Amino acid sequence: FVLENRTGAGGTIGALSVARAAPDGHTLLLGTTSTYVVAPFVHRPPPYDPTTAFEPVIVLSEGAMVLCTHPRTDLRTAAEVVAAARQRPEQLTLASAGAGSLPQVVGEVFAALAGVRLTHVPYRGGALAMNDLIGGQVDLFFEVVSNVAQHAEAGRVVPLLTTGAARSPLLPGVPTATESGYADLTLASWTGLAAPAGTPQPVVETLNREANAALLSQEGQALLARLGIAAVGGNPAAMAARITREAAVYRRVIDARRITAG
Repeated sequence: FVLENRTGAGGTIGALSVARAAPDGHTLLLGTTSTYVVAPFVHRPPPYDPTTAFEPVIVLSEGAMVLCTHPRTDLRTAAEVVAAARQRPEQLTLASAGAGSLPQVVGEVFAALAGVRLTHVPYRGGALAMNDLIGGQVDLFFEVVSNVAQHAEAGRVVPLLTTGAARSPLLPGVPTATESGYADLTLASWTGLAAPAGTPQPVVETLNREANAALLSQEGQALLARLGIAAVGGNPAAMAARITREAAVYRRVIDARRITAG
């Protein structure tokens, strides 16, 4: 494998380059939740249709998102966040990794489910957003658990809920969204492998088989454990179904809340 990082526009530049590549199995997309089900819909017009532009190969891994705050806010549960947001509409600030990024959209899903409005503060990347949360310049931030756990352990941030179906082993004391009353917030940050549309099925099946074997290997399991994320695996149909299902969820919120990339 030769890795080529094509950044920009929330991953759509890299995704487009793969969508336009020869469908021979030699050019693949290592994409994220944003690439497959968020970024296409925060651009006008959408640069590609994620349900038809690619041949899904496999969902490799996933990790829950966590809603966190700064200790100075005195907010210690999701219910307290909602109550504060209702008392002070649009005064609580929600940091994100950028306009139209996954942290913003997940935050907007939470706000929509709770029936509140938060003031979005976009940053040029998640690290900058986290720095300002730790510094107390913003009130709330949704980030992947693996990027929050060390800060929570040190008391720099307060985790309030996670979006996984089960509690995260990295933050076992933090309730899930379902436990907090938001069963529809079981949204994860995931990574998947895809090929250009039209790639022959035998090639897709070979890639899927080898990727599953890597995930099940001792080395693969150890690596994911160190990163605090879970292996997923499965067949191409499962990834295709996930893209279709989550694209509908995110697109509905993106359109309703008029979220754009710029």
